[in-house]
Amino acid sequence: MEQDKYLSVIALTKYIERKFDADPYLKHVYVKGEISNLKKPASGHIYFTVKDDLAMIRCVMFAKSVAKLGFDPEDGMNIRLQGRVNVFTKAGRYQFYAEEMEPDGVGALYVKLEQLKSKLTEEGLFADSHKKPLPLFPAKVAVVTSRTGAAIRDVITTIQRRMPTTQILVYPTVVQGDHAGKTIVANIERINQRNDIDVIITGRGGGSLEELWAFNEEPVVRAVYHSDIPIISAVGHETDFALTDFAADVRAATPTAAAELAVPDQRDLKERLLERHYRLVNQMNRVVERKEVQMKRLQDRLKLLTPKRQMEQQAEKIDYFSERLVRALRTQVTQKRTDWQQLAYRIEHVELAKDIRAERERLELREQSLKRALRTQIDRKRESFFRHVQALEHLSPLALIKRGYALPYKEGQVIRSAKELTVGDSFLLKLQDGQIKAEVTAKEED
Repeated sequence: MEQDKYLSVIALTKYIERKFDADPYLKHVYVKGEISNLKKPASGHIYFTVKDDLAMIRCVMFAKSVAKLGFDPEDGMNIRLQGRVNVFTKAGRYQFYAEEMEPDGVGALYVKLEQLKSKLTEEGLFADSHKKPLPLFPAKVAVVTSRTGAAIRDVITTIQRRMPTTQILVYPTVVQGDHAGKTIVANIERINQRNDIDVIITGRGGGSLEELWAFNEEPVVRAVYHSDIPIISAVGHETDFALTDFAADVRAATPTAAAELAVPDQRDLKERLLERHYRLVNQMNRVVERKEVQMKRLQDRLKLLTPKRQMEQQAEKIDYFSERLVRALRTQVTQKRTDWQQLAYRIEHVELAKDIRAERERLELREQSLKRALRTQIDRKRESFFRHVQALEHLSPLALIKRGYALPYKEGQVIRSAKELTVGDSFLLKLQDGQIKAEVTAKEED
């Protein structure tokens, strides 16, 4: 009987589980908190903990409920949950079985939008490098929007007003609801199969995030990005935006603005053409005036270069140079005649033989005078030379030697004092007719 008091673990756990099942307040519970320790295994279920500042509870959401979420749960995200509380028998703990989840403070669609925007930004779908320029004068514009909405009326009215020659092709499209994204993608792909469409305008009028959601769906954004034809996205009013606005080649604030971007205004073109015409006419007038001035100068030059004018100028030059030549010849003949007359006068009035004799006598007199002066100069130089030679002979040591003196030398130097020799030194005595080698045997100084 004592053993009957003890319960098995499973019995106790099942008892607690029945208590949870019996409590109606735990069958449908609303709870909010912050996600932590989020785990996403391959099964598709998610496991996490919801906590606040004072407590935490383990949670599980099965794959069927996860598939209905419009966003990806993340650690640190504040959420609101609906579900039930029960016991996980095998682990012996209670936990929250979440059936519905939504972000706390922002809608699930907004969270999904931001997550998809970040994903596509990282892939480069919104980069400016892929955006194509719009054609200046599109012949055909395709409009992907609802046939009955205000957007199509604004687009058609604006294009017809600005450029009536532009053809508008409307592709009726569902722009709201579960099937809107598929029809938008299908129409963009149909248009790209043609080769005569210049621009695509896609969009709709304003609305809530849910109403505009078709233009935020990933297939629609990718279809806009991959379009070979330039696309203008015009979703909602000025404050609205969709992800197709970022992927399109040009974003317009409204459908009317998209039509204005798609085609030029014919009135502006006319004004620009008139201005260009005016500028072109003025420029051409200035060119014509310059050419007329150039032609007048060329005509004047041509008149000067005609054969007749050139022959007249050459005739004038011939006359001019002929006259100069005649004057020069006359001057030269006159000068030569004068020179000849002077020479003839000198020949007639001067006796050349007499002049020659006189010049010869003067030359002989100058020659004799020069010879006498030269002999006198030579005699004076000879006498001066002999006097200097005699003076040198009187001063020469050789003259002293001739009178019986001798000069002592030691090592090529004249000995001037007895102090320069010592007993035993050898030296030379220079005499008139030779030299003697001597040796000092004794020395006596004064």
